[in-house]
Amino acid sequence: MISSECGIVMFLISLLVVVLYSNSSSCLFFKRFYSVFPVMFICYTLPAVFSFFNVVDASRSSVDDYFKAHLIPFSLFLLIVSTDFITLKSVGGKILLMFFIGTVGVCIGGPISLWIGSKLFPEELLWQGGDAAWRGMATLMANWLGGTANQLVVKEIHQVGEAIFAVMMTINVVFSGVWMAILLFLAKKQEAIDRMLDADLNNLPVFIEDDITRLNGKKHFIGCMLLISFSLFIFLFCHSVSEFLSLTVNNRFPYLLHYNLGSSFFWSMILSTLLGILLSMTYARHVFVKQVRFVSFFLLYFMIMNIGLNIEFASFQSIFYYFIIGLIWFFTHIIILLLFCLYFKLPILYFAIASQCNIGGAASAPVVASAFHPKLGSIAVLMAVLGYTWASFIASIIGSFMQFIHP
Repeated sequence: MISSECGIVMFLISLLVVVLYSNSSSCLFFKRFYSVFPVMFICYTLPAVFSFFNVVDASRSSVDDYFKAHLIPFSLFLLIVSTDFITLKSVGGKILLMFFIGTVGVCIGGPISLWIGSKLFPEELLWQGGDAAWRGMATLMANWLGGTANQLVVKEIHQVGEAIFAVMMTINVVFSGVWMAILLFLAKKQEAIDRMLDADLNNLPVFIEDDITRLNGKKHFIGCMLLISFSLFIFLFCHSVSEFLSLTVNNRFPYLLHYNLGSSFFWSMILSTLLGILLSMTYARHVFVKQVRFVSFFLLYFMIMNIGLNIEFASFQSIFYYFIIGLIWFFTHIIILLLFCLYFKLPILYFAIASQCNIGGAASAPVVASAFHPKLGSIAVLMAVLGYTWASFIASIIGSFMQFIHP
């Protein structure tokens, strides 16, 4: 049994390398396998299997706490730096508006579905403690508004229990996977759907090309190393300032503790996000090439694997009730988007891209967008990455208010 901290870290890194290598393999089996089971889902469940069969014992390890506090803000910062706000201005106001409306639909749908759930399942769900319904739903909202990095951030801010987090991870994988399949099917019927909706086909988005400068060879390597080194310095700065702000809130503003504003992790996340946005306005985003973004996703997948070691399988007893609540939430988002699409007489591709950029994220959004039009992939990536900048903040605030919803 692997129980030492060093052994656990090496085991998870080795396991992650195997998963990522198989995901990039040209083998037909792996292509079909990962088309059904996303990498994030495998990274979460595979360590749980090893833990269940006592191959790994992380119950007495402090690796989890250490990496949560340090890797999550760092990886979120790297992701946000890649947001290209300058190019986003040129994609067209209507498609950006639909994206924001989709975000509003997710924000409104969360509290509404939780309120309905409190009436339908008052005894079946937990309303207090670390596994309370509102805590888990706050993490799911963060994932749908941004991505896995934001979900991990909100998990730490609201101190979400492992049981409810496992349920929300499963719901996210199922809902986003099924919805992506539906949207890909609609892409084949988009002309007929546009006629049925009486859509104005002149309302097409502005097609853009990826204008991010790619640095090659020695300059490319030096640029990547400089950005990572500077990012580590930024993280050290955020960590120091967040400790000061946390102590200030705890000592002088104790009434803010009810909203988890006394957490140093919360302030570290806020500072990392703001500095990431500022740095994205500079030349740094030109240096931020695919290889550096891979570093960020590697850290996130490692964190997901680390959390997967602590899955509590007994928590899935209540998953049916959360699926019902999730359906209500999901349909609220869809209905709001569809109403605006009908009102503005927009083609169905607006609806599909706006929804997938929220629900699916940066990994799947360009796939759906390209199915509707080959030149829409770049737009989808830009909008999906944009969600990383505000998802943690919005989900944390709405989550704080959702705690007042109970039977």
